[in-house]
Amino acid sequence: MTSPEVSVERLFRAPRHLVWALLADTDRCDRALGLSIPRYVWREIDGRRTRVGEAKQGGLAISWTERPYDWLEGRFLVGRRDFLTGPAKEGGIRVEVEDAPGGCLARVIAFGAARSWALKLLSPILRSALRRRLQTYIDGVAKMVEDPETLRRLSEGSASRPSVARVQELLLMTDSDSVGAASAATNQAELQRRQRQLESSPTDADVAQRIATFLGTRSDEEVAQIRPFELAGAWGLGRRDVLRGFLYATKAGLVDLNWQINCPVCRVSASVVTSLAEVGREVHCESCNIQYSVAFGENVEAVFRCSAALRSVEPAVYCASSPTFRPHVLAQLRLPAGGSRTETLAPWCGHVRVRTLDGQTSQSHESDSAPQRLEIVVTNTSVVLSAHGRAENGETEISMRSECDEAVHVLLERAGWAADAALGSVVASMAEFVDLFATEAPAAGLELSIGRLTLLFSDLTGSTALYSRIGDARAFAVVQEHFSIVEALVNRHGGALVKTMGDAVMATFASLPDAVAAALDAVKETEARHSDLDIGVKLGVHEGPCLAVRANERLDFFGTTVNVAARLQAQARAGELVLHQAVANRPELAKLLEGRTRREFETGLKGIEGAQHLVGFDLA
Repeated sequence: MTSPEVSVERLFRAPRHLVWALLADTDRCDRALGLSIPRYVWREIDGRRTRVGEAKQGGLAISWTERPYDWLEGRFLVGRRDFLTGPAKEGGIRVEVEDAPGGCLARVIAFGAARSWALKLLSPILRSALRRRLQTYIDGVAKMVEDPETLRRLSEGSASRPSVARVQELLLMTDSDSVGAASAATNQAELQRRQRQLESSPTDADVAQRIATFLGTRSDEEVAQIRPFELAGAWGLGRRDVLRGFLYATKAGLVDLNWQINCPVCRVSASVVTSLAEVGREVHCESCNIQYSVAFGENVEAVFRCSAALRSVEPAVYCASSPTFRPHVLAQLRLPAGGSRTETLAPWCGHVRVRTLDGQTSQSHESDSAPQRLEIVVTNTSVVLSAHGRAENGETEISMRSECDEAVHVLLERAGWAADAALGSVVASMAEFVDLFATEAPAAGLELSIGRLTLLFSDLTGSTALYSRIGDARAFAVVQEHFSIVEALVNRHGGALVKTMGDAVMATFASLPDAVAAALDAVKETEARHSDLDIGVKLGVHEGPCLAVRANERLDFFGTTVNVAARLQAQARAGELVLHQAVANRPELAKLLEGRTRREFETGLKGIEGAQHLVGFDLA
């Protein structure tokens, strides 16, 4: 180990994996130790693409190269910086956590080497100050992680969630951040005025109060980039309820809606824009050095920032290499050229993807249980994976061997875990988004892939005769009332009304059962309200990928899924829902459609190749 070093250790009355996740949060640690916010750039150094950090510390300009960190979830972390300019030559941190009676023993070691004689002379004083700051930091971590009620709430959650994700929830559960977070002054009068506006909207009163309190009391970093689903977990509330609250909070001027474009490889933010019109077809991830196509439904996330009118905050990254930004990574381990390494991985679910930072082909292992031994061989072009036995105690021995010409970093990633992200596919099915942000759409001529959505089309039957029978004015009022009924039902079942076309309605849903349930209620309500007018409603539902587009300066959707849903509705009779046979036979719809008369038939659909096997369900 490089000398001199400062070491602080403590016994925690808390689970090892939670303590590790807090102490390995080098972004938070750097902030607590008083380091300045750096600027990160990528440069070519000695023929290699290298991440370089630049900052001013104590009035001195410093810069450094930041090697990929080395960590094993729940066990250790080693981070190191090699300084290009400034008084220090090198520096870094090592975190070690091991089980102990009643909890775990944690050790944090800061190390470094001076470049200048002046810094060497001041070394005893600097080490003493650093020790005090480290001790204060660890005491603050203990205060958060040892709270019995917080630990009880965390234990009720899923143990399969990454330690880093569970710690983020823990931090949001606590009353305040006790490790030195900054809080800018809040304009309380303006906060209260905009809070009243939010409370006057169709937002749950509890959600509205929590949002306003959060914006007025939490640290700058927490309100600079807000993820509604993380807050929902910490608050014990429904995800869509909290997301709905933030959408209304945007209109009330409490927060700004931004779009974070996450890299599909490293899953870290590659770009943040303030409007969908700013999202391009492709984005470049600097960390992975790849160009990738943007899929709105899969890697574009809605994040919120406290309005500048309330508090002046900006997202700040103190350490870009922190495991905190990569909760899906179980381990990131350096393997020397031609070398080998063995580590023990704590209990995990058994689904893992293995890849390297250097871009060798990845390999996945999928099993309901973790293997006793996982062997990894890395060559210059590939990753070879083999699993052996079944872990009796839940732990897995990771045996790695390199056949590469240079050192590589091997990553073990959770294959099936998804972050608490409000992705485009979710937001697009929210009625509040479609209503409140109708003009929030892709740039003209740009098509954004949404991912899988469920589309519902409905149309009135007998409306043409209705106009002749009761007159235009009254018939128009009946049709408008029908639209209101359908929109209310769509909202009730978690969908969003996209548009009306003549007597027809188009709506999106996050799930197939929600759309079918809305269809059932649409027929029931139409009969209850207008059975005496001899009109009915016919419906079609389909699920699949579609595209988000700008049409008439509004968000709209198109693609084969949309076309099929519309064509299915055209095949329906009054009071009938038509589905593709493959969709109709889905197990999750069995209970909803149980006992309904089925009409199975085969026909062609305009614009769709081949004969289609369809099923009509009588919902009347």
